[in-house]
Amino acid sequence: MAEAQEDGRAVRPACVAGSWYPGDRAALTKLVDELVDKAKPPAVEGKPVAVISPHAGYRFSAPVAAAGYRALRGHAYKRVIVLAFSHRNAGRYQGVDVPKELTAYETPLGQVPVDRLVCDALAKKAGFESQPGLDRGEHSLELQLPFLQRVVGEFQLVPLHVGRMKDEDYFKAAEAILPSIDGETLLVASSDFTHYGANFGYYPFKDDVPKKIRELGESAAAPILKGDFDGFAEHLAETEDTICGRGPILLLLRILSMQAGAQGVLAAFDTSGNMTGDWSSSVTYQSIVFTRRPGTLSEKARTALLRLARQTVAAQLRNEKSPEPKAEDMPPDVRADGACFVTLQNQGRLRGCIGNMEAVGPLYDSVIRNAVNATQDHRFIANPVTTKELGEIDIEISYLTPMNRVKEIDEIIVGRHGLLITMGMRRGVLLPQVAYERGWRREQFLEQTCGKAGLSPDAWKKPETKIESFTAEVFGESDKSR
Repeated sequence: MAEAQEDGRAVRPACVAGSWYPGDRAALTKLVDELVDKAKPPAVEGKPVAVISPHAGYRFSAPVAAAGYRALRGHAYKRVIVLAFSHRNAGRYQGVDVPKELTAYETPLGQVPVDRLVCDALAKKAGFESQPGLDRGEHSLELQLPFLQRVVGEFQLVPLHVGRMKDEDYFKAAEAILPSIDGETLLVASSDFTHYGANFGYYPFKDDVPKKIRELGESAAAPILKGDFDGFAEHLAETEDTICGRGPILLLLRILSMQAGAQGVLAAFDTSGNMTGDWSSSVTYQSIVFTRRPGTLSEKARTALLRLARQTVAAQLRNEKSPEPKAEDMPPDVRADGACFVTLQNQGRLRGCIGNMEAVGPLYDSVIRNAVNATQDHRFIANPVTTKELGEIDIEISYLTPMNRVKEIDEIIVGRHGLLITMGMRRGVLLPQVAYERGWRREQFLEQTCGKAGLSPDAWKKPETKIESFTAEVFGESDKSR
């Protein structure tokens, strides 16, 4: 079905209304509202930032989709980025399709305006291009819209169709999309899960089919719920699981990992086999909702620590005495012992980063000490930070949790963990954001941390090497604050 011209605008018409879902406005409104009302609210904490939702005919997938969308009630979004794909052209196109002239998507509930500013900006990025007709007759994106229209209300849509991509392509695409994401942006990845049986040529097992389909679905969801890009990619490679929206899910996980990660909650799970009683062919549907992992420091504590770090850096650069705050004047949650790193950047360029891995005193004292040392980072001894840069310096604090010994490397999640690698007298540490801001995979992270310790890249494989992980609550003066 071609795009319709309406008042000079290019409108993508509803292609599967009346077949995959009701084509009548009143009937569709009633169905979606009743399903969302009936759905059990998932146990999420905070405002959802992303959803993975199925896209089969509403007869099969809508109850599962409704459970995920139920979590959005009460939250406002001005922009929704939908990561979909083309079933008919799967594997035939590379990169990400972004519409060039489209101004709206239409459903029986009305038109959803396309965010032209974001689409036009993405179209200029490598790996993004418009492929006219790619979504002709495609349902993976369209089926998400009625739920969004009824639950979110008015919003601007960024419709993206994900094609063939390599690891580095996901990183580059995520890097391009990140500037368009703020606190009023929702990400939706459209995907069904395992397609089992005769209709799909996938028979990983033939006994205890209902039980094993459930187990396979849980195996796929496990790394997703942790925001683990590597773990989900490994699941796909090991099982050849027929997850049709693997591309959108992988891109979503890469985006989330580059935002310091997120935590997922399974909102609903079902299969067509369970619905029809026919297990010769079955499709799995899962709905997953993501929120930011909650921090332990209060907003008041973060503000106080950043102010203290700024005062300390300024005093150090001006050869003045560092601040000496009284404990009773500091928020209670920064008086306890705590370890941290203080990072100085000038327009994205590192100018100093010093910290301690173990708590040796109150957190606020640790911030003062590391802020002083960050201005004297030995890596920049030939080009130290100066008072002229003070107005351009952005300060970031990473509050560290205690170390955990890594027994299996699949415990390491890029976007969540930092690493400390020790062999003999050599030690190397990299903060979580170093890995996720560069889009590293797990093994790259291990290799780079070995390099930081002055070890060979494969030293992490040796039994005498000690690998420890930690998490960091990262917050800063810029919009990088998580």
